[in-house]
Amino acid sequence: MDKKEFGALALSMGVRDAGYYDAIRSIAAKITSRIQEGTFVVGVSGAQGSGKSTLATLLAIVLRETDGLRADVLSLDDFYKTREERLEMAADSHPLFAVRGVPGTHDVALLNLVLKTVRDGQAVTCPVFNKAEDDRKIKSRTLGSLDVLVLEGWCLGALPQPESSLEKPVNDLEAVRDPDGRWRRKVNGALASNEYQQAFDCDMLVFLAVPDMDSVLKWRLQQEQGLSSGAGVMDEGGIREFIMYFERITRAMLEDLPKRSDITLFLNEGHDLEDYRPQ
Repeated sequence: MDKKEFGALALSMGVRDAGYYDAIRSIAAKITSRIQEGTFVVGVSGAQGSGKSTLATLLAIVLRETDGLRADVLSLDDFYKTREERLEMAADSHPLFAVRGVPGTHDVALLNLVLKTVRDGQAVTCPVFNKAEDDRKIKSRTLGSLDVLVLEGWCLGALPQPESSLEKPVNDLEAVRDPDGRWRRKVNGALASNEYQQAFDCDMLVFLAVPDMDSVLKWRLQQEQGLSSGAGVMDEGGIREFIMYFERITRAMLEDLPKRSDITLFLNEGHDLEDYRPQ
């Protein structure tokens, strides 16, 4: 796939920034230089609306069509617990767990089983989450035997925070609906668990660094407007509250992951690639 073909493909997916071609070719070259026996798992991490899914899809296509590798994409979002399971968590643990997104609301045991099966070179059945309905679809999908799996997810690579940093709320959601810090401590505990950290243990990590939380709001709203109607579709006020669930971990990741990721793509307010830094 040459630059012109890539540009046309990227444009069809809403990417107008020509800098993505060089960045993705560089990521692909790093993968091919490190790939060995078994499936190579690449993590793509970044805040809501940062373009993880698009980057992951473009990378998989380039790996297939240019490098001749069997590559596919898996989303952390598809492993959200069902709506019924989250409502049970809300009743038993904390009301804020009714909302999907934070650590604790994923079926990481199933995710780790899928990842192990993929790494063993076997085909595997995966769930599919419908964001418009805020629940899993009845129909699943199948991943075949792969050389490269691109796993994308908003909190991929995140580490738990020290207890002292959990004391002060970071936004109105935490201050009003989690005044005693019980929910955020449970979220932090889930993130610290062996199950989450095992799932996040990728062979390579790519991080999309957003410029600020205002951009997250704007870009996440654009994503929501692209969803078909359904019970889970939110208006601007709903999106504004929704990203507060993610803000604490997102801010911590922006501080930490550029230092630990194999590759960081820094985005500007126009959603273009401002800088690209391989480690």
